[in-house]
Amino acid sequence: MSRAIPRKTTSAVLRAFAMALAMLLLLCGCSDDSFAAAKPYPSANDDGMLPFEKMPYQRPDMDALEALFSSAADYAEAASARDDLTPRLEQCWDAYDEFYTLETLAMLRSDIDQADEYYAGEYEFFMENEVKVEAWLDRLLVACAASEARAPSRLLAGYDLAAGEPYSDRALELMAREADLLRDYWRVMMQDDIELEGRVQSFSDYISAPLLSDEAYQAANLVYCQACNQGAAPIYIELVKIRRALAEELGFDSYEQFQYEAFARDYTPEQVRSYLDSVAGAMADYYPDFMRTDPYSLVSYDPLSASQLLELLEQTTAHMGRRVTNAYDFMKTYRLYDISASGKKAPGSYTVYLDRYDAPFCYVGAYGDVEDFLDFSHEFGHFADAYVNYNATGSLDLSETYSQAMANLTLLKSRAFLSGEIYQNLLLLHLLANLSIYAEQAAYADFESRVYRLSDEELTVENINALALSCARRFGAVSDGDEELLSLYWAQVTHLFETPFYVISYCVSADAAVQIAELAMNSPGAGIACYEDMLDWKEDSFLSEVERVGLVSPFAPGRAAHNLELVETIMENSLGGYLRAA
Repeated sequence: MSRAIPRKTTSAVLRAFAMALAMLLLLCGCSDDSFAAAKPYPSANDDGMLPFEKMPYQRPDMDALEALFSSAADYAEAASARDDLTPRLEQCWDAYDEFYTLETLAMLRSDIDQADEYYAGEYEFFMENEVKVEAWLDRLLVACAASEARAPSRLLAGYDLAAGEPYSDRALELMAREADLLRDYWRVMMQDDIELEGRVQSFSDYISAPLLSDEAYQAANLVYCQACNQGAAPIYIELVKIRRALAEELGFDSYEQFQYEAFARDYTPEQVRSYLDSVAGAMADYYPDFMRTDPYSLVSYDPLSASQLLELLEQTTAHMGRRVTNAYDFMKTYRLYDISASGKKAPGSYTVYLDRYDAPFCYVGAYGDVEDFLDFSHEFGHFADAYVNYNATGSLDLSETYSQAMANLTLLKSRAFLSGEIYQNLLLLHLLANLSIYAEQAAYADFESRVYRLSDEELTVENINALALSCARRFGAVSDGDEELLSLYWAQVTHLFETPFYVISYCVSADAAVQIAELAMNSPGAGIACYEDMLDWKEDSFLSEVERVGLVSPFAPGRAAHNLELVETIMENSLGGYLRAA
């Protein structure tokens, strides 16, 4: 049975945000849609389940969809106490789920083969029509909530007469403008041609050339970052202004507050600022000093085929409990994954949900080497959560905990199936990724909070670039000679554009995931038991659930320093000789 997410607000824009978030591809990290609006009714569709490649696609008829929602809303407005709205509401929810299922199929098939112009065009169609569908749904739910006729609360998604209001024309206008700006941003990100060595050429082809020197790569990368920043930074400024206006229109004090509400967070921006201060204190000196040892020079990217990758995940999840193994079997049986390495695929990794089938899907922009295991295990954590909880986990931070803890637990178990050298290699890569969360992702969290507090007059490309570099320095995320690059690179971090105030969840959930890994290292079976317990969540908020399973709040004093000490201990005990061999 599907769990319904308690709505903390009935403002329709939060629903639009959640559903749009579920659909958008986040190239610089995983996209999580577990906090998207859950289906308000259970769906028994076992007999209708199909392998991914056989799932049918057809562009929805928007005129028919509008007529369906409008007629249902008209009926609700005219209905009497003798009438029952249930059949019409269920029909509309089915159509709503179908719309987003088809959008997800279009997105996935476009990302799996970027040369497929048909699905690229289809995904663009959905991006243009999401706001309309959300407005139709909003009018319907408000009409049903106000009607005298019978309408089960499970089908009203929390709407009531006191709080349910349709979109204002101004809110719709701002949302449409936001969607336009995001499409403009993706057009910038899709551009590959830059001027190099006196002529226009493909950046991706240039850096893929054999025997390319480090100096040539760095020079080309800087030119590419300059081009991205030049195109994207003005778009970002307009997005900030539009979103601040939208938050004001919807009655929020700030867009940051609006996003925290949308993410169902049970902590405040003020708590986060204090937390970031502690992270900066721990990382500012340690991280740059450690990175000067050039640990990535020790990494070996040994080949790993898609079949080997799937087998390794099966081995490492085989004894993680019934819920996890059932999720893996379901994923494998219906081929709800794409982990192939292909030049046609879009970069990045993410997990999305196919509502019509009650089925998650794992997408990994694989490289064909051992690092893919870290990405696949992370995304499988999202898959297991979405499968077990019918995509109804109400907290972004809990969802990220599932993914990061899964990566930790599978890595620890992989030691039994990998050679010592390959395991050490993966462990080093994983520790480097975790350190980067506390340096780079924390810096981005600090950066966007500061950007959204700038006045309109201060919102200039120059100020934003300078702020990006300042925040990177504060957390030690600046290497010698990288200052110009880091002042520009923020424009390629898609979370900042598509899902503002998301990145802090990487930090706080990483803390909970580290605690689960500590349990696994200190007491066999304890980490998996905690993971299984949390997967069957009882509390609606992150901090409450962390407390319920016996973990410590990431905001407790000294947590950042503790995690850094743990990394140092693991490096010394497991990688000491490996690192010194450099």
